[in-house]
Amino acid sequence: MGDEGTEERYAGRHGEGEGRGHTDGFTIDRKSLGLMAGGALGALAALLLGKASRKVRPAVVGAVKEGYAFKEWVAGKVECCKEDAEDIVAEAKHAYYKDLEASSASIDKEKELLHKAEEALARKMARKKSAKEGE
Repeated sequence: MGDEGTEERYAGRHGEGEGRGHTDGFTIDRKSLGLMAGGALGALAALLLGKASRKVRPAVVGAVKEGYAFKEWVAGKVECCKEDAEDIVAEAKHAYYKDLEASSASIDKEKELLHKAEEALARKMARKKSAKEGE
């Protein structure tokens, strides 16, 4: 029930078939080789540090301590810059809304003045109309 197609798909996905021969045994790709080399170097470093740790340990502790102090200094500077940026954004928002309120107030005043001018013009036109009718 479709076993032949399944085998062909399996062979195609796993590098078999399509002109590639089936290999018995292990193959080592670049990633595996890199992992093995890294593991070997790590094991060698662990052995060497184990023997030399009495002499090297104070220097390593000092270097790690300085690295930690540097990390704390950088974190403090980043926090300070972050606070400054937040202050700048808050100040900019305040100025934006203040300008928006001012422009809104000036628009309201302009509308009020235009309304008063329209009313005055309408009254003047009504007086002229009534004066013409009275003649």
